[in-house]
Amino acid sequence: MTMGQGFARAHRDTGNLRVRLSHDVAEHADNISRWHQEYEQLSGGVFAGCVREMLIEGPSLQVFHEYTQQETSQQCGPWAGSVWMGLPDLSRTGEVRFCGRAHADGVPLMMARASSGFSLRTPRSFGIYGIVADERWLASRLAGRDGRHLEYLLTHGSVASRPVSPSRHSELCFLIEGLLQRSDGNANGANAEALCVRLVDLLLDSLGDAPHPPARTVLEQRRFDIVMQARDIALRPDVALEGVDDLCGRLHVTRRTLQNHFNCVLGMAPKDYLKRVRLNAVRRELQHGGDPARCVHDIATRWGFWHLGHFSHDYRTLFGELPSMTLRRALAPAQQLAGVVHPAGQ
Repeated sequence: MTMGQGFARAHRDTGNLRVRLSHDVAEHADNISRWHQEYEQLSGGVFAGCVREMLIEGPSLQVFHEYTQQETSQQCGPWAGSVWMGLPDLSRTGEVRFCGRAHADGVPLMMARASSGFSLRTPRSFGIYGIVADERWLASRLAGRDGRHLEYLLTHGSVASRPVSPSRHSELCFLIEGLLQRSDGNANGANAEALCVRLVDLLLDSLGDAPHPPARTVLEQRRFDIVMQARDIALRPDVALEGVDDLCGRLHVTRRTLQNHFNCVLGMAPKDYLKRVRLNAVRRELQHGGDPARCVHDIATRWGFWHLGHFSHDYRTLFGELPSMTLRRALAPAQQLAGVVHPAGQ
């Protein structure tokens, strides 16, 4: 699917087919039904995203395509009791990192239990298909076919990834796209359900037939854990970070070690990543509007941005607009409502 195709059908619901367009990364993260997610925009420019999804009630299944125009860092939580399988689409444009592991060569078919969640670091203009299934149904489907268990596929406990061949990649993408492009919206029909079951079987075959990647080493897991701890610290406005050295002290690692960990897990420097995490946090707070008396300066300083000029420049570079514009847009509905309740001159 091209960006134009997805955007042309934005905000269209037909039966169980749902299409949502967004121009903000946090709003976009909320557009996948029943998921709990936190996204940060990492590359500069106005954000654009699109989600097309359908829900199948028979075997509890969710099928979707997600497009993000900017680089993102994603913390993803599918609905409880489910297993997610993800596959980059045919227009893949760069390296994707799944739970801290880079996949520069080949196409990864990724899998994760909802109970553990997962993280993605995505490039610009990235599209991915997602298939989410009830774990008990999926386990019974797998056992009924070849006697294997989910644990055989989830070799690292709760997450796994396998390379898929170009031909299998194309076959899977065309099958999923065919489901999403159904125009009649009859997502509960026997045909749609049969296609979904066929899709799941093909995905399970792909996961089972592919060679198992080497298990995550202790060092890999530690790198990932340290980076996630750094993110958690950055998302606490009560922690006044004085810079990377301060963060190193809190995490009990050297500056060089932290730099290496971030490069391996996210492909970027800790200073750049942490600043963008906090800029995203400011944006989310500005979008909530809240007390009109609170100004941009109040919110920026709460997140450690003390020089308003530098902050505004960095904010505009990342999001393509000034922070005052974000706040003004968030406050507009309340101000319009106040004008209706208390018309001018009354």
